[in-house]
Amino acid sequence: MVTPEQRVNILQAEAESFKTYLSCLPAEAWNQPSACEGWTVADVVGHLNGQNFASRVARGLADDASPPEGAPLVEHHDEDRFAEDIFQRALSNREEHGENLLESFIPRLDESVQVFNTVGPNDWEKPCYWPPGPEPVRTLLDMRIAELTMHAWDIRSTFDAGYRLSDDSVRVLMQTVDRAVRRAFRPDVDIQSEIRYRFEVMEPFETAYDVVMAAQGTHVEPSGKQGADVTFRCDGETYVLVMYGRLSPEDATAQGRLTFQGDSELAGSFGRRFKGG
Repeated sequence: MVTPEQRVNILQAEAESFKTYLSCLPAEAWNQPSACEGWTVADVVGHLNGQNFASRVARGLADDASPPEGAPLVEHHDEDRFAEDIFQRALSNREEHGENLLESFIPRLDESVQVFNTVGPNDWEKPCYWPPGPEPVRTLLDMRIAELTMHAWDIRSTFDAGYRLSDDSVRVLMQTVDRAVRRAFRPDVDIQSEIRYRFEVMEPFETAYDVVMAAQGTHVEPSGKQGADVTFRCDGETYVLVMYGRLSPEDATAQGRLTFQGDSELAGSFGRRFKGG
């Protein structure tokens, strides 16, 4: 298990690597499409720049989990509107900062590292504001790592087909998949009975998770003795990229990154049910 303190070190290392990469990126590359569908490189950085993790964590550490000025109340949360707002804020941030986007983003990224470095051992469970509902400081740390590393992949993999997520980031991302899955697979009344997809992960460490689909929604749980309808096998990076919608199960299978045993129709329906967040 990776401790919160170790996760802060991972965040810092990933932040430094990404800052160095962006600082060396040619100006013309910023208007190129990223792997995040519909977003340019500048759009992705605008999205990351507009995230206010530092202020939300600072408020949470001060025992304030209320919505900041202008933020929606938790009881007014709507998942589809939330996703659309994310896109619009990314575009607005990119347009606001223009050619100074990187100059604005670097200190914003540093602020998030700094605030997590101030968290005491007894403060990781303190709740912080988050639109769908309050989340503890430790979860916001995982979310910051996930946002940074996945969007770094969106940019870097576009220019380097061989780019890979670090083993450290994969270890953290694998622990955040349950949040991604709850948004990616919406409730579906057409699911008549529970469907259990098992993912057996080989590296960077061996483990297994069950993605359980039901009419009321989808969740992830550790694999137990219960049988699975379909068993997928892959490495940790493939598992994360599939669950975050960056790699379809069909493409992963065609590339030899993913294999399966079980009902072929159910295996194929996994990707078709993916809606994204």
